[in-house]
Amino acid sequence: MHNVYAIENFIKLKDSVIIKEDINDIQHLKDIPVPSKASEVSLLIGQDVPDALKPLEVRDGGDHQPYAVRTALGWVVNGPMHAVSSDANAVCNFVQAFQGSDYLLDVQVEKFWKLDTGHMLADKEPAMSEEDKKVIKIWDGSARVEESHYVLDIPFKDLQPQLPNNRSIAEKRLQNLGRRLIRDEDLRKKYTGGIKDLIEKNYAELVPEEQEDGPVGMTWYLPHHNVVNPNKPDKVRIVFDCAAEYKGTSLNKNILQGPDLTSKLIGVLLRFREHKVAVMGDIEAMFHQVHVAQRHRDVLRFLWWKDGIVGGDIVTYRMNVHLLGGVWSPSCATYALQRTAKDNEDNFSHQACDTVKKNFYVDDCLKSVPNVLKLRILFPKSTSCFPVVDLD
Repeated sequence: MHNVYAIENFIKLKDSVIIKEDINDIQHLKDIPVPSKASEVSLLIGQDVPDALKPLEVRDGGDHQPYAVRTALGWVVNGPMHAVSSDANAVCNFVQAFQGSDYLLDVQVEKFWKLDTGHMLADKEPAMSEEDKKVIKIWDGSARVEESHYVLDIPFKDLQPQLPNNRSIAEKRLQNLGRRLIRDEDLRKKYTGGIKDLIEKNYAELVPEEQEDGPVGMTWYLPHHNVVNPNKPDKVRIVFDCAAEYKGTSLNKNILQGPDLTSKLIGVLLRFREHKVAVMGDIEAMFHQVHVAQRHRDVLRFLWWKDGIVGGDIVTYRMNVHLLGGVWSPSCATYALQRTAKDNEDNFSHQACDTVKKNFYVDDCLKSVPNVLKLRILFPKSTSCFPVVDLD
């Protein structure tokens, strides 16, 4: 037999063994040769050894009666015995072994230990496909800092994508949005305020009239809509629909997603529980902190009404930053975060850089330190703003 496993302490199955006394009163089974005294079971044969379990002869006593099967190893009796109480507890164990590597015993043990030691899982380098490596190469080659923000290319699958001009779809979606905003005054105020905020913070800019046509193959219009978080019903989040299709394609379909660079949540949480004093923080508008290379901004165009007057003249804007809804944006934002720590290792302490690398889950930072003094050393300019929580 192949795939035989040995264990130091075998389970006790003596009470499950049929003896001669159990079948003496069963007419169709009483002449079957079975032991007169039960002995311990020392080997379990699974369904992956059919030659040992193949029926050579069957003794059947009818409905609700025990039956016996003769195999190459001898007789096996199955069914209820008169000596067994109907209300007795019963346990059924089924052991199955696969040849596939995912089911090998050593792999299962390894997976268990990884779950039990979260820092191992959290610190493991992410496995990257060839496409992921291509994305990292694009960002490594294009990354630069302008006005204290990283500027990163959009990782297109092709260097020169040939996107069709989908302005008609964006206009139709804007008309539908306009009808909703006219019916809902509260939503209109929040939505127009959200667009105004994007413009005032320079996350978006008006496209000059002389550039209205846009570069051929590199001009795309993003429909947009609002999303409300049930936990924050008063806040309206504007999401740009990068998955909207036109002529069988979409912006997301032309862009590589990039690797998952986010720290594993279990590792972040376990490290957060290491010490007594806890501190939390987050990055405001994380995706918007990473700017888009100038030559790629025309694929992030969107339509809006002049001066925010719903139903008025339509004007064209474009995003200057990576945005929520882009398939590449989560990877891009995390790359910029980790690049920040890497590029500033000489300007800040090792503890500060290590915090950026290991204690962020997306845009949320969860950090714990032994005492308040360590906290002030780690965050010398910000500690006065922190409400300190002692986990004891």
